[in-house]
Amino acid sequence: MVKVVKCPVCAKRLMDMLSAKEANLQIKCPKCKKVISVSLIDNQIHGEAV
Repeated sequence: MVKVVKCPVCAKRLMDMLSAKEANLQIKCPKCKKVISVSLIDNQIHGEAV
């Protein structure tokens, strides 16, 4: 099952996730230009603006 990672500030779709055991990413949102810290742990997504 595909899960969508969205920007917590503007709700723009940033990426899709199929599965993830553990990962920490930082992505810059192309719409609002904020840096988003994304944690992927056991197929759970948590994102917050930095």
